Amino acid sequence: MMRYQTKLLITAGLLLALSLSAAGLAYWGVSQSHSYLSRSRIAHQELERQLQLSRHSQQLFKAWTDTLLTGISDRPLGAAFLHQVIESDLAELDRLTQTELAMVGPDERRMETAELDRLNAIKSEFQHTLDQLGEVEQLRSRGRPDVAWSTLLALLKGGIDKKLNELIEVAVADETAEVVRIDADAARLLSQLERISQIHAILAILVTLALVMLLLRRLRAPLAELLRGTRALAEGDLSHRIAIPGRDEFADLGQSFNRMADDLQSHQKALQSAHANLEAQVAERTEELRHANQSLRKVDETRRAFFADISHELRTPLTVIRGEGEIALRGRNKPVAEYKNSISRIVEQAKHLSLLVNDLLFIARQGAGAARLNLQSIDLGNLLEKVCGDAKVIAHPKAVDISYANGSAQEHVHGDPARLRQLFMVLLDNAVRYSNSKGEVKVDIASTGGEVRVSVTDRGIGIAPEELEGIFERFRRGGNATEHNEEGLGLGLPVAKAIVEAHKGRIEMNSRLGEGTTVTVALPASPAEATA
Repeated sequence: MMRYQTKLLITAGLLLALSLSAAGLAYWGVSQSHSYLSRSRIAHQELERQLQLSRHSQQLFKAWTDTLLTGISDRPLGAAFLHQVIESDLAELDRLTQTELAMVGPDERRMETAELDRLNAIKSEFQHTLDQLGEVEQLRSRGRPDVAWSTLLALLKGGIDKKLNELIEVAVADETAEVVRIDADAARLLSQLERISQIHAILAILVTLALVMLLLRRLRAPLAELLRGTRALAEGDLSHRIAIPGRDEFADLGQSFNRMADDLQSHQKALQSAHANLEAQVAERTEELRHANQSLRKVDETRRAFFADISHELRTPLTVIRGEGEIALRGRNKPVAEYKNSISRIVEQAKHLSLLVNDLLFIARQGAGAARLNLQSIDLGNLLEKVCGDAKVIAHPKAVDISYANGSAQEHVHGDPARLRQLFMVLLDNAVRYSNSKGEVKVDIASTGGEVRVSVTDRGIGIAPEELEGIFERFRRGGNATEHNEEGLGLGLPVAKAIVEAHKGRIEMNSRLGEGTTVTVALPASPAEATA
């Protein structure tokens, strides 16, 4: 007895063959229809151009004769304009004919070649006619209007454009016949496709119905027996056995049901195994929770260290403010200059404190995804040029040269001008600060892959490899940086990173100890916007 798997494979093969034949028929029909549609469209375009060529040539010769008769050549539809239009018509007809020649088969290639030869004859006749009229124009322009007039009359009597019109009329007639023929062939193809599709659909329906009925007929009895056995086993009647003759899949399934009663004793072992597996999963989750608690403790330690750093950095300007205030209030009245000096130092420390707080707030807001930006379209190259100019002031005491070559192309980003200016000023300040005397800082800008990349390179003291990983952490400074320059709070690079991330960009740092550092900022590029 044939197995149901084989039966299903045969059925699937037949249905697949029907589907593939339908798909092949559809593909062939679409391909042929597309070919006829393209041919029809080109033929209609050629016919329309032929008609335009006929109309334009008549207008051209009328304009020529009017110009020769009246001497007026500055009309809207003058000979020069119509000459250009006719050349455009001829060029388009040549292109369409070449396109159609590439599409047709060997049987139609001779007709299209003859059409191309006729088009070349029209071009030649058109040029010959223009040459004759040009000779009349030269006679008139040389001061021989009587000879020009007699020559023009002779040309008009001889039908100067008669042969050209005849060629164009033949071309129009042939193209009209070709349009009618192609449309008729397309209609005939569609009719044939419709009949073939109807026959194929009827055949597919009949074959599918026959296969479905045959399979259902063979499936009904074994499925009923399996259903009875399943109900008996579900009700707890383990003595019931399923009897399906044969060697097909349903017989195998009946035997599997019969062995199910014997396998129930092993069910308890499976439950015990599942229980052990569950305990193992609980232990695994417990270990994961332990690691999570350790991570939380590290976060808490980081938070405590952060607040300690903040307290330390805020204590110095607050102590100076308090000390200056106490000095100003201590003792008798002092000269106004002393009060002004104290107040100036208080204001200076307050500004420093305000900048520190603003930077910390910006970093915190960026970490929470709530950074405030005044976004607008910016020419980043222009902004960098201004920032480099400002940075040369801080580079002057160390005789550090800042080089920036901005090309002619404008690199636009969507960003906050003030924050981006702060970003690049931080990078240039660091590059100058940690450069050697009479060193060089190089700024480059380039656009690639939808990004604008800005790199700031110095040849200074560099950063040790083990310190690069945490270089963007708050209040973190490299060891050699602290030795080279005691100033700095370790907030510049964290602020720079927060600004870049707020603009949905990236910041990277590459450095070699004693050789220098390169900081690369990548920002999403935006199209240039017209400025008012």
